[in-house]
Amino acid sequence: MRVGWFESPFNRIDQFGRRTGYAYEYQQIIAAYTGWTYEYVEGSWPDLLQMLMNGEIDLLSDVSYTEERTEYMLFPKLPMGTEEYYLFVEPGISGYTSGNYEYFNGKRVGVNKGSVQEGFFDNWLKTYNVQAEIVELTCTAGEAFEMLRQGELDGYIALDAYGTTGTAVPEIKIGFGFLLRGQKGSARPAAGTGRSAEQDPG
Repeated sequence: MRVGWFESPFNRIDQFGRRTGYAYEYQQIIAAYTGWTYEYVEGSWPDLLQMLMNGEIDLLSDVSYTEERTEYMLFPKLPMGTEEYYLFVEPGISGYTSGNYEYFNGKRVGVNKGSVQEGFFDNWLKTYNVQAEIVELTCTAGEAFEMLRQGELDGYIALDAYGTTGTAVPEIKIGFGFLLRGQKGSARPAAGTGRSAEQDPG
């Protein structure tokens, strides 16, 4: 089974170089029941999502359910969990106070390309009549937070699980969704179908 591996609070490498994290442990539990073995394919989440849709990998965590995605993957009945999406900004940015949404007029806000967060943020912009520029990203979350720190972005939509860091704080909640794991291609789950998905995450 080819499994997408991307930098996130759910997938990480510990101080001893071992894979760990919520999604990783969940996958190991599934393997104990199915007998699957995993080959990890590393990349950014947007790139791995496209690989999943192309059948180049079999599993990917942090894939929320949408009707459009059912054309390319199947989702099981039970979710692995839920997640909330926030607009992260630099701490102490000049000119911004909490609740001052007009600040984001004309600002550049990054969001993972192809993610449900993009739709949530677009709806948020319309709800509050904010004219921000959505920047579709295909890089890793670490690279996106660095773009925020360098001033290349004025905000970044990410999981609440990232929490407050030295360079970013989750300022505005813009939506929530289920954590899912999409599966496609030659993998055969318990149901025995040719295309399927394990619900788990963006």
